[in-house]
Amino acid sequence: MLKMLYNNPMIKIKTIRYLFEAILGLNLLILTKILGLELSTKTFSWFLSNIGPKLRISNQAKENLYLAFPDIKNSEIESIIYKMWKNIGMVAAEFFHLKKISEEKNDRITVVGEENIIKYKNSGVIFVSGHFANWEIIPLILRNYRDKVGGIYRHSNNFFVNRWVVKQRYKNTTPIQIRKGSSGAREMLSLLKENGAIAMLVDQKLSSGVKVNFFGSDAMTSDGAASLAIKYNYPVIPINVERAKGSNFTISFHPEIKINRTSNKLNDIKTFTSEINRFLEECITNKPESWFWIHNRWDKKFNLN
Repeated sequence: MLKMLYNNPMIKIKTIRYLFEAILGLNLLILTKILGLELSTKTFSWFLSNIGPKLRISNQAKENLYLAFPDIKNSEIESIIYKMWKNIGMVAAEFFHLKKISEEKNDRITVVGEENIIKYKNSGVIFVSGHFANWEIIPLILRNYRDKVGGIYRHSNNFFVNRWVVKQRYKNTTPIQIRKGSSGAREMLSLLKENGAIAMLVDQKLSSGVKVNFFGSDAMTSDGAASLAIKYNYPVIPINVERAKGSNFTISFHPEIKINRTSNKLNDIKTFTSEINRFLEECITNKPESWFWIHNRWDKKFNLN
């Protein structure tokens, strides 16, 4: 079996590519450590804000922006995409400095709506958010309030990089990491039963889940939080993260999402998921440049021509 894998040219090509990606990541790590947090975020944000808008993937961002905001002007789209790439550059640099941000979190992060998290300190709770500002700080700040915090993550195809990323999160932000999938669902439920907290990013497209409205178009959306809330009565607390100056943030805990339940459980899950999407829409509309527009969120396509 090993011989067959070794002789497979496609696997060889992927392994070489993954190795180059890992080497690039190592060089970036060394560079950010030399520059320090402030200078590396400025450097990365400048570089990506100038290069990113010219990349082909930015067409996906344009398409998504037209779908979300049909009346938007081209000048506004260009401005949002420029600022989005600037933020992505900062997020990338900040990931290499998670330890420093973690050590200084109480000075760097302002918490709003603290009462909405303290209220459920003795029970299992689900926190939902999206890829806003720097989403990595969510589990980091949750550890101020909860002993057991689990974060859901997608396993990277690059096995060299994945191991390092998981290790960094384990040390600095999320001590309990739960991989997406059926085994992850069991881990989530087990943690919640132990009065733990789960942090979920629910704004990306999935092949499974439920199809609900998002900015006026149907979008496949994770129904994990809604399903657990409907079946086991765990509270779902939405979170918004906003970037202040530099690597400083405001994290807002909003009131629990509640719906009028019916005898139709599947319909209740869709209604609950729609409420989560409505919250995400509001956050995105208020600060569109802070969202990650470059993923393929909708099945529907907008003709840029």
